[in-house]
Amino acid sequence: MANYTDKPKKKKSSASRDIAVDKLDFYSEPHNSHKKQDKIKGRPKSGWQRFCYAAFPQADDSTGEKMRKIVLIAAIIVFAATIGILIWQLVGMGSDKGTNIQIADIAGVPNDELVNVNPDYDPFNTSTGANVEGETEEIDVTPLVNTPIYPNWEELKATNSDVRGWIKITGTSVNNVVVQSDDNSYYLDHNLYKEYSISGTVFSSYKNRWDGTDENLILYGHNMLSGEFFAHITHYVPNDASREPLAFYKVHPTVMVATPNGGCETYKIFAGLLANTQEQYGDVFDYAHKTSFSGKDDFNNFIINIMDRSWFFTDVDITYGDQLLTMSTCCWPLGKSVDTRWVLFARKVRPGESEYVDVTVAERNYNPRLFDYYYNRIGGYWTGEGSWDKSKLLSY
Repeated sequence: MANYTDKPKKKKSSASRDIAVDKLDFYSEPHNSHKKQDKIKGRPKSGWQRFCYAAFPQADDSTGEKMRKIVLIAAIIVFAATIGILIWQLVGMGSDKGTNIQIADIAGVPNDELVNVNPDYDPFNTSTGANVEGETEEIDVTPLVNTPIYPNWEELKATNSDVRGWIKITGTSVNNVVVQSDDNSYYLDHNLYKEYSISGTVFSSYKNRWDGTDENLILYGHNMLSGEFFAHITHYVPNDASREPLAFYKVHPTVMVATPNGGCETYKIFAGLLANTQEQYGDVFDYAHKTSFSGKDDFNNFIINIMDRSWFFTDVDITYGDQLLTMSTCCWPLGKSVDTRWVLFARKVRPGESEYVDVTVAERNYNPRLFDYYYNRIGGYWTGEGSWDKSKLLSY
Protein backbone atom coordinates (compact mmCIF):
# COMPACT_ATOMS: atom_id res chain seq x y z
CA MET A 1 0.00 0.00 0.00
CA ALA A 2 1.27 3.43 -0.88
CA ASN A 3 2.46 5.61 1.93
CA TYR A 4 0.81 9.03 1.37
CA THR A 5 2.76 10.57 4.20
CA ASP A 6 5.99 10.17 2.36
CA LYS A 7 7.14 13.18 0.42
CA PRO A 8 7.41 12.65 -3.29
CA LYS A 9 10.90 12.25 -4.46
CA LYS A 10 12.31 14.89 -6.75
CA LYS A 11 13.32 13.77 -10.17
CA LYS A 12 16.76 14.61 -11.28
CA SER A 13 16.87 17.05 -14.15
CA SER A 14 18.96 16.42 -17.16
CA ALA A 15 21.50 19.08 -18.10
CA SER A 16 21.14 18.24 -21.77
CA ARG A 17 17.33 18.70 -21.50
CA ASP A 18 17.79 22.09 -19.81
CA ILE A 19 20.07 23.24 -22.58
CA ALA A 20 17.56 22.09 -25.20
CA VAL A 21 14.72 23.91 -23.48
CA ASP A 22 16.77 27.11 -23.23
CA LYS A 23 17.33 27.02 -26.96
CA LEU A 24 13.63 26.74 -27.79
CA ASP A 25 11.93 29.96 -29.04
CA PHE A 26 8.40 29.86 -27.68
CA TYR A 27 7.53 33.17 -29.45
CA SER A 28 8.31 31.96 -32.93
CA GLU A 29 5.41 31.02 -35.21
CA PRO A 30 5.55 27.74 -37.09
CA HIS A 31 7.17 28.15 -40.47
CA ASN A 32 4.67 28.92 -43.18
CA SER A 33 6.02 29.08 -46.67
CA HIS A 34 3.44 31.58 -48.00
CA LYS A 35 4.34 34.31 -45.44
CA LYS A 36 7.04 36.78 -46.41
CA GLN A 37 10.15 36.44 -44.24
CA ASP A 38 12.30 39.15 -42.70
CA LYS A 39 15.56 38.91 -44.65
CA ILE A 40 17.68 39.82 -41.63
CA LYS A 41 16.13 37.81 -38.82
CA GLY A 42 14.53 35.08 -40.85
CA ARG A 43 11.24 35.46 -38.96
CA PRO A 44 7.77 36.50 -40.22
CA LYS A 45 7.15 40.25 -40.19
CA SER A 46 5.42 41.86 -37.18
CA GLY A 47 1.74 42.70 -37.33
CA TRP A 48 2.51 46.36 -38.06
CA GLN A 49 4.96 45.46 -40.81
CA ARG A 50 2.45 43.12 -42.41
CA PHE A 51 -0.23 45.83 -42.23
CA CYS A 52 2.06 48.39 -43.89
CA TYR A 53 2.97 45.88 -46.59
CA ALA A 54 -0.69 45.10 -47.26
CA ALA A 55 -1.94 48.70 -47.09
CA PHE A 56 0.79 50.74 -48.78
CA PRO A 57 2.16 50.34 -52.32
CA GLN A 58 5.35 48.25 -52.53
CA ALA A 59 8.03 48.18 -55.21
CA ASP A 60 7.18 44.60 -56.17
CA ASP A 61 3.39 45.25 -56.39
CA SER A 62 1.69 45.10 -59.75
CA THR A 63 0.26 48.33 -61.19
CA GLY A 64 -3.28 47.20 -60.40
CA GLU A 65 -2.35 46.36 -56.82
CA LYS A 66 -0.71 49.75 -56.35
CA MET A 67 -3.82 51.51 -57.64
CA ARG A 68 -6.02 49.44 -55.34
CA LYS A 69 -3.95 50.43 -52.33
CA ILE A 70 -3.89 54.11 -53.31
CA VAL A 71 -7.68 54.15 -53.67
CA LEU A 72 -8.05 52.42 -50.29
CA ILE A 73 -5.76 54.93 -48.59
CA ALA A 74 -7.66 57.83 -50.14
CA ALA A 75 -10.99 56.36 -48.97
CA ILE A 76 -9.68 55.95 -45.42
CA ILE A 77 -8.42 59.55 -45.37
CA VAL A 78 -11.77 60.88 -46.64
CA PHE A 79 -13.67 58.78 -44.10
CA ALA A 80 -11.48 59.97 -41.23
CA ALA A 81 -11.79 63.59 -42.36
CA THR A 82 -15.58 63.26 -42.63
CA ILE A 83 -15.85 61.83 -39.13
CA GLY A 84 -13.59 64.59 -37.83
CA ILE A 85 -15.67 67.31 -39.47
CA LEU A 86 -18.89 65.75 -38.17
CA ILE A 87 -17.56 65.67 -34.61
CA TRP A 88 -16.34 69.26 -34.97
CA GLN A 89 -19.76 70.36 -36.24
CA LEU A 90 -21.63 68.58 -33.45
CA VAL A 91 -19.39 70.15 -30.83
CA GLY A 92 -19.86 73.55 -32.48
CA MET A 93 -23.65 73.19 -32.60
CA GLY A 94 -23.72 72.22 -28.95
CA SER A 95 -21.68 75.29 -28.07
CA ASP A 96 -23.90 77.53 -30.22
CA LYS A 97 -27.01 76.20 -28.50
CA GLY A 98 -25.52 77.25 -25.19
CA THR A 99 -24.71 80.66 -26.64
CA ASN A 100 -28.33 81.10 -27.75
CA ILE A 101 -29.54 80.36 -24.23
CA GLN A 102 -27.08 82.91 -22.88
CA ILE A 103 -28.25 85.55 -25.36
CA ALA A 104 -31.90 84.88 -24.52
CA ASP A 105 -31.05 85.39 -20.84
CA ILE A 106 -29.31 88.69 -21.62
CA ALA A 107 -32.34 89.84 -23.63
CA GLY A 108 -34.83 88.68 -21.02
CA VAL A 109 -36.73 86.64 -23.60
CA PRO A 110 -36.84 83.07 -22.25
CA ASN A 111 -37.16 80.09 -24.56
CA ASP A 112 -40.54 78.38 -24.78
CA GLU A 113 -41.36 74.75 -24.32
CA LEU A 114 -41.78 73.19 -27.76
CA VAL A 115 -45.40 72.62 -28.82
CA ASN A 116 -46.35 70.20 -31.61
CA VAL A 117 -42.72 69.94 -32.72
CA ASN A 118 -41.49 66.58 -33.98
CA PRO A 119 -37.67 66.66 -33.72
CA ASP A 120 -37.43 63.78 -36.19
CA TYR A 121 -39.53 65.44 -38.88
CA ASP A 122 -37.75 65.33 -42.24
CA PRO A 123 -39.29 67.94 -44.58
CA PHE A 124 -40.05 66.76 -48.12
CA ASN A 125 -39.43 63.17 -47.02
CA THR A 126 -42.43 61.91 -45.10
CA SER A 127 -42.23 58.29 -46.26
CA THR A 128 -40.76 57.26 -42.91
CA GLY A 129 -43.04 59.43 -40.81
CA ALA A 130 -46.30 58.61 -39.17
CA ASN A 131 -49.05 57.45 -41.49
CA VAL A 132 -52.67 58.48 -41.39
CA GLU A 133 -53.86 55.01 -40.40
CA GLY A 134 -51.33 54.90 -37.58
CA GLU A 135 -52.53 58.15 -36.04
CA THR A 136 -55.15 57.01 -33.57
CA GLU A 137 -55.26 60.19 -31.50
CA GLU A 138 -56.64 63.51 -32.63
CA ILE A 139 -54.04 66.16 -33.33
CA ASP A 140 -54.56 69.35 -31.36
CA VAL A 141 -54.21 72.22 -33.82
CA THR A 142 -55.31 75.03 -31.53
CA PRO A 143 -53.24 78.12 -32.39
CA LEU A 144 -50.88 79.28 -29.66
CA VAL A 145 -51.47 82.71 -28.16
CA ASN A 146 -48.52 85.09 -28.30
CA THR A 147 -47.14 86.92 -25.31
CA PRO A 148 -45.53 90.18 -26.51
CA ILE A 149 -41.76 90.33 -26.11
CA TYR A 150 -39.72 93.31 -24.94
CA PRO A 151 -36.01 92.47 -25.16
CA ASN A 152 -33.40 94.33 -23.16
CA TRP A 153 -32.14 96.46 -26.05
CA GLU A 154 -29.61 98.32 -23.95
CA GLU A 155 -27.78 95.10 -23.05
CA LEU A 156 -28.05 93.71 -26.58
CA LYS A 157 -26.80 96.92 -28.22
CA ALA A 158 -23.94 97.10 -25.73
CA THR A 159 -22.96 93.58 -26.79
CA ASN A 160 -23.18 94.32 -30.51
CA SER A 161 -24.20 97.55 -32.24
CA ASP A 162 -25.37 95.50 -35.27
CA VAL A 163 -28.48 94.40 -33.34
CA ARG A 164 -31.66 95.33 -35.23
CA GLY A 165 -34.46 93.27 -33.70
CA TRP A 166 -35.68 90.01 -32.20
CA ILE A 167 -37.77 87.30 -33.87
CA LYS A 168 -39.87 84.73 -32.06
CA ILE A 169 -42.36 82.04 -33.08
CA THR A 170 -44.18 80.97 -29.95
CA GLY A 171 -43.70 77.30 -29.01
CA THR A 172 -40.67 76.76 -31.29
CA SER A 173 -36.92 77.25 -31.12
CA VAL A 174 -37.17 80.36 -33.28
CA ASN A 175 -36.32 82.86 -30.55
CA ASN A 176 -33.35 84.84 -31.78
CA VAL A 177 -31.72 88.22 -31.92
CA VAL A 178 -31.56 89.72 -35.43
CA VAL A 179 -28.38 91.45 -36.58
CA GLN A 180 -27.29 93.17 -39.79
CA SER A 181 -23.96 93.81 -41.48
CA ASP A 182 -23.02 95.56 -44.71
CA ASP A 183 -23.20 92.27 -46.62
CA ASN A 184 -25.11 88.99 -46.45
CA SER A 185 -22.12 86.81 -45.62
CA TYR A 186 -20.53 87.93 -42.33
CA TYR A 187 -23.17 86.54 -39.98
CA LEU A 188 -23.36 83.26 -41.84
CA ASP A 189 -20.50 82.15 -39.62
CA HIS A 190 -20.34 84.68 -36.78
CA ASN A 191 -22.47 84.93 -33.65
CA LEU A 192 -23.73 87.95 -31.73
CA TYR A 193 -20.31 88.35 -30.10
CA LYS A 194 -18.68 88.45 -33.57
CA GLU A 195 -16.94 85.19 -32.81
CA TYR A 196 -16.61 82.47 -35.44
CA SER A 197 -19.59 80.15 -35.24
CA ILE A 198 -20.59 77.22 -37.42
CA SER A 199 -24.24 78.18 -36.84
CA GLY A 200 -23.86 81.89 -37.44
CA THR A 201 -26.89 83.84 -36.26
CA VAL A 202 -30.15 85.22 -37.67
CA PHE A 203 -29.44 88.27 -39.81
CA SER A 204 -31.27 90.77 -41.97
CA SER A 205 -30.64 91.60 -45.61
CA TYR A 206 -28.10 94.40 -45.88
CA LYS A 207 -30.71 96.24 -48.00
CA ASN A 208 -33.17 96.63 -45.14
CA ARG A 209 -33.20 100.04 -43.41
CA TRP A 210 -34.91 99.14 -40.12
CA ASP A 211 -36.36 102.62 -39.82
CA GLY A 212 -40.02 101.63 -40.21
CA THR A 213 -40.06 102.19 -43.97
CA ASP A 214 -39.08 98.68 -45.12
CA GLU A 215 -41.82 97.15 -47.23
CA ASN A 216 -40.30 93.67 -46.86
CA LEU A 217 -38.00 92.59 -44.03
CA ILE A 218 -35.84 89.70 -45.27
CA LEU A 219 -34.27 87.49 -42.60
CA TYR A 220 -31.87 84.58 -43.00
CA GLY A 221 -31.02 81.79 -40.57
CA HIS A 222 -29.33 78.42 -40.77
CA ASN A 223 -31.30 75.17 -40.76
CA MET A 224 -29.39 73.41 -37.97
CA LEU A 225 -29.60 69.72 -37.07
CA SER A 226 -29.77 70.80 -33.43
CA GLY A 227 -33.11 72.52 -34.12
CA GLU A 228 -31.64 75.97 -33.51
CA PHE A 229 -32.13 79.17 -35.51
CA PHE A 230 -34.40 78.62 -38.55
CA ALA A 231 -34.59 74.82 -38.41
CA HIS A 232 -38.24 74.96 -37.33
CA ILE A 233 -39.07 77.16 -40.32
CA THR A 234 -38.83 73.96 -42.40
CA HIS A 235 -41.52 72.35 -40.26
CA TYR A 236 -44.02 74.49 -42.15
CA VAL A 237 -43.42 72.17 -45.11
CA PRO A 238 -46.68 70.16 -45.22
CA ASN A 239 -46.41 66.71 -43.67
CA ASP A 240 -48.29 64.55 -46.18
CA ALA A 241 -47.82 61.45 -44.02
CA SER A 242 -50.13 62.94 -41.39
CA ARG A 243 -53.90 63.30 -41.29
CA GLU A 244 -53.13 66.97 -40.57
CA PRO A 245 -50.50 67.98 -43.17
CA LEU A 246 -50.65 71.60 -41.98
CA ALA A 247 -50.68 70.87 -38.25
CA PHE A 248 -47.48 72.81 -37.61
CA TYR A 249 -48.79 75.89 -39.40
CA LYS A 250 -52.14 75.68 -37.61
CA VAL A 251 -50.48 75.66 -34.19
CA HIS A 252 -47.91 78.35 -35.12
CA PRO A 253 -49.67 80.71 -37.62
CA THR A 254 -47.95 83.91 -36.52
CA VAL A 255 -44.50 85.39 -35.92
CA MET A 256 -43.46 88.19 -33.56
CA VAL A 257 -40.76 90.73 -34.44
CA ALA A 258 -39.64 93.26 -31.84
CA THR A 259 -37.47 96.30 -32.58
CA PRO A 260 -35.84 98.92 -30.34
CA ASN A 261 -38.09 101.72 -31.58
CA GLY A 262 -41.13 99.88 -32.89
CA GLY A 263 -42.21 97.73 -29.99
CA CYS A 264 -43.44 94.18 -30.67
CA GLU A 265 -45.33 93.51 -33.90
CA THR A 266 -47.14 90.34 -34.99
CA TYR A 267 -47.04 88.96 -38.53
CA LYS A 268 -49.49 86.46 -40.03
CA ILE A 269 -47.92 83.69 -42.11
CA PHE A 270 -49.60 83.33 -45.50
CA ALA A 271 -47.27 81.23 -47.71
CA GLY A 272 -44.26 78.93 -47.86
CA LEU A 273 -42.31 77.87 -50.94
CA LEU A 274 -39.29 75.95 -52.20
CA ALA A 275 -37.02 78.32 -54.14
CA ASN A 276 -34.37 77.31 -56.66
CA THR A 277 -31.29 79.58 -56.72
CA GLN A 278 -29.42 78.15 -59.74
CA GLU A 279 -30.50 78.90 -63.31
CA GLN A 280 -29.16 75.59 -64.67
CA TYR A 281 -31.93 73.84 -62.73
CA GLY A 282 -34.78 75.92 -64.10
CA ASP A 283 -36.96 78.77 -62.90
CA VAL A 284 -35.35 81.04 -60.27
CA PHE A 285 -37.68 83.11 -58.10
CA ASP A 286 -35.65 86.12 -56.96
CA TYR A 287 -37.27 86.87 -53.63
CA ALA A 288 -34.05 87.93 -51.90
CA HIS A 289 -33.78 91.44 -53.37
CA LYS A 290 -37.34 92.69 -52.89
CA THR A 291 -37.13 94.92 -49.83
CA SER A 292 -39.30 97.56 -51.51
CA PHE A 293 -41.74 97.87 -54.42
CA SER A 294 -42.00 100.40 -57.21
CA GLY A 295 -45.79 100.48 -56.97
CA LYS A 296 -48.98 98.46 -56.61
CA ASP A 297 -48.42 96.37 -59.74
CA ASP A 298 -44.91 95.45 -58.63
CA PHE A 299 -46.26 94.41 -55.24
CA ASN A 300 -49.16 92.43 -56.73
CA ASN A 301 -46.87 90.57 -59.14
CA PHE A 302 -44.58 89.67 -56.24
CA ILE A 303 -47.48 88.25 -54.23
CA ILE A 304 -48.84 86.36 -57.26
CA ASN A 305 -45.43 84.73 -57.76
CA ILE A 306 -45.37 83.76 -54.08
CA MET A 307 -48.87 82.32 -54.04
CA ASP A 308 -48.37 80.33 -57.25
CA ARG A 309 -45.38 78.66 -55.59
CA SER A 310 -46.80 78.27 -52.08
CA TRP A 311 -47.24 74.75 -50.70
CA PHE A 312 -50.26 75.85 -48.68
CA PHE A 313 -52.99 78.49 -48.68
CA THR A 314 -54.37 80.33 -45.64
CA ASP A 315 -57.17 82.68 -44.66
CA VAL A 316 -54.77 85.64 -44.53
CA ASP A 317 -55.45 88.41 -47.05
CA ILE A 318 -52.79 90.77 -48.42
CA THR A 319 -52.90 94.24 -49.93
CA TYR A 320 -50.50 96.80 -51.27
CA GLY A 321 -49.15 98.78 -48.31
CA ASP A 322 -48.82 95.74 -46.02
CA GLN A 323 -45.35 95.24 -44.57
CA LEU A 324 -44.05 91.80 -45.42
CA LEU A 325 -41.69 89.50 -43.52
CA THR A 326 -39.60 86.95 -45.42
CA MET A 327 -37.78 84.15 -43.57
CA SER A 328 -35.30 82.11 -45.62
CA THR A 329 -33.32 78.99 -44.72
CA CYS A 330 -31.41 76.23 -46.50
CA CYS A 331 -33.24 73.04 -47.40
CA TRP A 332 -32.03 70.30 -49.76
CA PRO A 333 -34.80 67.93 -50.87
CA LEU A 334 -32.88 67.30 -54.12
CA GLY A 335 -29.43 66.89 -52.57
CA LYS A 336 -26.73 69.30 -51.44
CA SER A 337 -25.60 69.98 -55.02
CA VAL A 338 -28.95 71.63 -55.80
CA ASP A 339 -28.96 74.87 -53.82
CA THR A 340 -32.57 75.36 -52.75
CA ARG A 341 -34.24 77.39 -49.98
CA TRP A 342 -37.42 76.98 -47.97
CA VAL A 343 -38.92 80.45 -47.65
CA LEU A 344 -41.77 81.51 -45.36
CA PHE A 345 -43.78 84.71 -45.93
CA ALA A 346 -45.91 86.71 -43.51
CA ARG A 347 -47.48 90.15 -43.37
CA LYS A 348 -47.75 92.51 -40.41
CA VAL A 349 -51.01 92.78 -38.51
CA ARG A 350 -52.65 96.03 -39.54
CA PRO A 351 -53.53 98.78 -37.02
CA GLY A 352 -56.70 97.78 -35.20
CA GLU A 353 -56.70 94.28 -36.72
CA SER A 354 -56.93 91.17 -34.54
CA GLU A 355 -54.02 88.73 -34.42
CA TYR A 356 -56.51 85.89 -34.80
CA VAL A 357 -56.13 83.61 -37.82
CA ASP A 358 -58.82 81.11 -38.84
CA VAL A 359 -56.50 78.15 -39.36
CA THR A 360 -59.40 75.75 -39.98
CA VAL A 361 -59.68 76.93 -43.59
CA ALA A 362 -55.99 76.51 -44.38
CA GLU A 363 -55.40 73.95 -47.12
CA ARG A 364 -52.57 72.07 -48.79
CA ASN A 365 -51.61 73.10 -52.32
CA TYR A 366 -50.72 69.95 -54.28
CA ASN A 367 -49.66 71.85 -57.39
CA PRO A 368 -47.16 74.56 -56.41
CA ARG A 369 -45.09 76.12 -59.16
CA LEU A 370 -41.60 74.61 -59.04
CA PHE A 371 -38.70 74.26 -61.50
CA ASP A 372 -37.52 71.88 -64.22
CA TYR A 373 -35.03 69.87 -62.19
CA TYR A 374 -37.60 69.19 -59.48
CA TYR A 375 -40.14 67.94 -62.00
CA ASN A 376 -37.49 65.78 -63.69
CA ARG A 377 -36.52 64.18 -60.39
CA ILE A 378 -39.82 64.01 -58.54
CA GLY A 379 -42.37 64.22 -61.32
CA GLY A 380 -45.32 66.48 -62.06
CA TYR A 381 -45.60 69.71 -64.01
CA TRP A 382 -46.87 73.26 -63.66
CA THR A 383 -50.38 73.73 -64.99
CA GLY A 384 -49.74 77.39 -65.76
CA GLU A 385 -52.15 78.89 -63.24
CA GLY A 386 -52.29 78.92 -59.47
CA SER A 387 -55.32 77.53 -57.67
CA TRP A 388 -55.27 80.04 -54.81
CA ASP A 389 -58.12 82.40 -54.04
CA LYS A 390 -57.27 85.62 -55.93
CA SER A 391 -59.72 87.56 -53.80
CA LYS A 392 -57.22 87.26 -50.94
CA LEU A 393 -55.02 89.75 -52.79
CA LEU A 394 -57.14 92.80 -52.04
CA SER A 395 -55.14 95.20 -54.21
CA TYR A 396 -55.25 93.01 -57.34
